[in-house]
Amino acid sequence: MELYQIRHFAAVAETGSFTKAAIRAAVSQPALSASIAKLEEEIGVKLFHRSPKAVTLTPAGRRFHMTAQEVLGACNKVKAELRASVADRPLRIGVLRTLPSAQLARLIETLQGELPETRIELVDGTREQLHARLAGRKLLACISLNVESERGQRSVELLREDYGLVVSLNHRFASYESIQLSDLNGERFIVRTHCETFHSTTKLLAERGIRCQVVYRTDQDDRALALVGAGMGVALLPVIFDAPNVKKVPVRDFDAKRVISLHWNEDVADDRLDRVVAFATTHNWVSSDREDFETPRRLSGRVAIAKSTGR
Repeated sequence: MELYQIRHFAAVAETGSFTKAAIRAAVSQPALSASIAKLEEEIGVKLFHRSPKAVTLTPAGRRFHMTAQEVLGACNKVKAELRASVADRPLRIGVLRTLPSAQLARLIETLQGELPETRIELVDGTREQLHARLAGRKLLACISLNVESERGQRSVELLREDYGLVVSLNHRFASYESIQLSDLNGERFIVRTHCETFHSTTKLLAERGIRCQVVYRTDQDDRALALVGAGMGVALLPVIFDAPNVKKVPVRDFDAKRVISLHWNEDVADDRLDRVVAFATTHNWVSSDREDFETPRRLSGRVAIAKSTGR
């Protein structure tokens, strides 16, 4: 006995007609008749008196109808409870702490418009923290650096971008079309201690004998930008960062890049995840001021979801 057979039986019992029952059940009348016939064969009794004028329940049919109502009522209750539990559960997304605040705010504002019935919660963190929380099922998804996924996870690239030098509008570099790393020798430098390229960049400068005067160290990008704009020093940042009082200058011999991706566990049974993936891959990640750089590639045109094969 299948649940669809019980639904078909209840539709006939409540409409008194195979034709009307087929319409209610959204199946053809021959399919519904075959379903009822199979049900009667399985339980070994006739459930309906059939006549050209009417379809009525037999005594066995009346007893079965009472049970069918209980079964269908229980199923509907469970479905309603499950749907309610999903709707009440917050949509928890991890975000890389080095994503610009303005970009993040715009992302969440538009995502909330796409999912007005959903309570969105954000979890800030480093790449390592976010992927640990995702593996521990504490996040529905995370926007982080592109890394080799764990087994059972999927990812899709959202953005590729270069790094560049950020200077104040009054700095001499602001009039340059580009610079090279050796031009930074002796410059006052604001160091982003949480930068993904921090160690490789420090090593590269040391290998080339370039010495910068570090005037401030911070793990807050907004503060670094504000101090650059105030003329305190220069900084290397991903080109997605923008501020009204700074200029971004390409560095010809510094080819560091970063790839931002959306990551999630592939066995998550939450239909909101499909909407988040679709939204993130079509979101406009491109900043407004890009004339000095190669425009970062927004990868919504080729949403190639990578299924992990494990490490």
